[in-house]
Amino acid sequence: MNNNNILLFTDLDGTLLNKKTFEFKAALDLVKNCVKKGINIIPNSSKTDLELNEICEDLGIPKVYISENGSCIHGLNFLSENLHKEICLSRNKQIIYKSFSDNVDVNLRQKCFILENESLKHQIEILGLPEKKIHKALNRKFSFPFIFEGNKDEEIELKKIVKKNGLKIQFGGRVLNLGDEVSKGNAMQKFVSLLSKETKKNYVLICVGDNENDFDMLDKCDYPCLVKNGSLKKVSFKNQCIFSTQEAPYGWVEVVNETLNKIEEIKNK
Repeated sequence: MNNNNILLFTDLDGTLLNKKTFEFKAALDLVKNCVKKGINIIPNSSKTDLELNEICEDLGIPKVYISENGSCIHGLNFLSENLHKEICLSRNKQIIYKSFSDNVDVNLRQKCFILENESLKHQIEILGLPEKKIHKALNRKFSFPFIFEGNKDEEIELKKIVKKNGLKIQFGGRVLNLGDEVSKGNAMQKFVSLLSKETKKNYVLICVGDNENDFDMLDKCDYPCLVKNGSLKKVSFKNQCIFSTQEAPYGWVEVVNETLNKIEEIKNK
């Protein structure tokens, strides 16, 4: 098995980035090591393309990623020049919002506080980001981050209506996200399918996450990894999962190192 056959898909907030400080310095040496060995690190996140472009630059990795919870694949052309730079799997946010407003009862809609309509002060409080990063976080093409202030039964009802109308509500770090019927796992499968068809290679998939919206991605890979986030209980996937004992970014380093060692052992048998 060659290292350039390894694709490492990773969530960001709470997985590679500390969920409170967004710090990732402790993971930089391992990221650089992976790049040096030819392992492709692909962020698969609820974040926007503007945020992901910046994070890829900070990490020193190519701008190859999946944005907005599986809505769009970016940068496949970097891995194979015949592939497209951008592949959208979601309808645009205007269509999504129209479907939402046409089909969700007004009483439920009034309990959904869409972040882009809130004051800057409130946006900063909710997202925990400095003012200079708010624009990038809310510059969305396919989804609406929002806070829901109804009770649990109303939240279940909201999700049921949304699903019935071909939309989806996913949890992304600190807020709920209204978007199309997409997922990180399905987008990853599309990514790998297109790349494999073009390169004629079989890829080994490592996936790292920390939350429920990462589960379908983790269930569709060869080596699922969960980073401790303080509240998530242990779960099982199709393949045996590696769990960290520390939170991000140290937990990310822990599970990635363990997985790469495991792959190396198999290779040397």
